[in-house]
Amino acid sequence: MALVTWDKAYSVGNALLDADHRIILDLLNQLHDAADTDQSRIVVGSILNALAEYTEHHFRREEVLMALAGYPRTDEHVASHRQLEARVGTIRSLWAAGDRQALNEEVLSLLKKWLTGHILEDDKAYGPWVEAASAGAETARNPACDQAP
Repeated sequence: MALVTWDKAYSVGNALLDADHRIILDLLNQLHDAADTDQSRIVVGSILNALAEYTEHHFRREEVLMALAGYPRTDEHVASHRQLEARVGTIRSLWAAGDRQALNEEVLSLLKKWLTGHILEDDKAYGPWVEAASAGAETARNPACDQAP
């Protein structure tokens, strides 16, 4: 059973970032299912690594877009990313060392709460900035916009 299901409320108005968020939530669901069904340490570890690596990739993409858009809370947002990365790094280390409680239901619920809360609050806050910057970039690239009506 899925830990979290994509909902249009999670959309930040950017197709690329929304696709990233869907992938991250899907990986979280895979991790939950693998841990819940007592898959091998290698299988669970592999999914945990994929989730961590894709999330880091997404965070870098998001950070570049926020910076390019001039989002005023970029530094604060980046700091929250680093905090999650550190927390997940600890979970990965504990899991690799054989601690099966590193991914108990409480930890998975915490990851779900952090990710969904982050998307719904922090990520939605940059949405208008990224959208405006994207629209401005599109206008700048569109020669038809240079023509007078």
